[in-house]
Amino acid sequence: MRDIYARRVDPERRAFLRGAACTGGALAVGLPVLGGCARKPIIRIGYLTSATGIRASFSESADWNVARVRSLLQRGLRIGGRTFPIEIVTRDTQSTPSRAAKAGTDLLLHDQVDLLLADDGDSHYAVGDLCDRIGVPFVSTLIPWEPFLYARQSSADQGFPWCFAFSFGAHDVAVNYIAQWNQLATNRVVGDLYLDRPTGHAFADAKTGVPAELSKHEYRRIAAGFYPPETEDFSSQIETFKAGDVQILSGLVFPTHFKRLWETAEREQFRPEVCTVAAAFLFPEGVQALGTRGDGMSTEVWWTPKVPFTSSLTGATAQAFADEWEATTGRQWTQPIGYVHALFEVGLEALKRSGDPRDRAAVRDAIANLSLDTLVGPVNFRDSPVKSVAVTEMAMGQWRRQPRGRFPFELMITSNSTAPHITPQAEMKLLSQLND
Repeated sequence: MRDIYARRVDPERRAFLRGAACTGGALAVGLPVLGGCARKPIIRIGYLTSATGIRASFSESADWNVARVRSLLQRGLRIGGRTFPIEIVTRDTQSTPSRAAKAGTDLLLHDQVDLLLADDGDSHYAVGDLCDRIGVPFVSTLIPWEPFLYARQSSADQGFPWCFAFSFGAHDVAVNYIAQWNQLATNRVVGDLYLDRPTGHAFADAKTGVPAELSKHEYRRIAAGFYPPETEDFSSQIETFKAGDVQILSGLVFPTHFKRLWETAEREQFRPEVCTVAAAFLFPEGVQALGTRGDGMSTEVWWTPKVPFTSSLTGATAQAFADEWEATTGRQWTQPIGYVHALFEVGLEALKRSGDPRDRAAVRDAIANLSLDTLVGPVNFRDSPVKSVAVTEMAMGQWRRQPRGRFPFELMITSNSTAPHITPQAEMKLLSQLND
């Protein structure tokens, strides 16, 4: 299959790919130029990703995306009339704040990166303060924007000096959940539990999270509280839900945790009519791990091959990215593909617009004033009502079993109350309608 990253779309793209090459060969990424040519200053981009640990599903496409971005940059990046070699230095956060702090500190102080990126949004809590203190621009994604701000005691009108994020909001998730549930015939009793991390607290916030919307729309909440990442026994939560006659199961639960919870639910004969859980069902493997009982799981959808967006770097469509991923990895497309690529779209565009990538304040200002159409849609920091944040779109989807498909389940868009660009593909169904 044709490599989507090799597409050449316009003169700007050709300028992007023109390299600084010495006679006899191209400049290797991150390596000194050999021969009699003068070495140009290397611009280092640090990249924090959760390659291992409970959050690894969010970063499954990281290496794949980085390899392709490096292929674009193998001959340098044209900025302000000069061509700069770009080096991408990656570190695994291992899905823990302590490791994220160490990895981020190493990138900032040892590798002295000029720009820090993170698909592991939790990294922001670990190293955001350091970026603000020493003056290194930092862009993260894949967490709602509320914990990005509130976990470090900021606000929508204050933001941060050097840290930025683009993502949807926990309130957007809540609005979409309710819009989806309102289409279904249930007893309107919602049971929830949340991972004890900043993102879980944002989803559970009584003023801006899912509980706030529940009360507005006459849903009754049965709260099972927060659970620590090391939890293995969910029997008490299931007992709480059964006692409360819960028909809608919700919250923020990572895939490995939900598998244990769902096994307990089956053993205790707890069978809700709706299961809409953040994190657990964003990825195909989280649903596949449930076997046939994965049919009908529902989730927020922030990227899909069906979105009508293209890469600002290559011009390739979302569908082309998904097709390339499946052809080269043999695995089903996953939502973070789009956001990881968009992270580099934002970072590289900021370097270009800065005029001088060695001027960190200029790069920071370029991010703050950036409005860019990306693979995940518009990323607009410039006009955002939330300082340091570009708010992106999201919809809702339900996993449907595909007995004759290439993969066991397919994520179908079922509503688009806050994402008019994403067209619904199917009607949401109760679990009992699918599992009779």
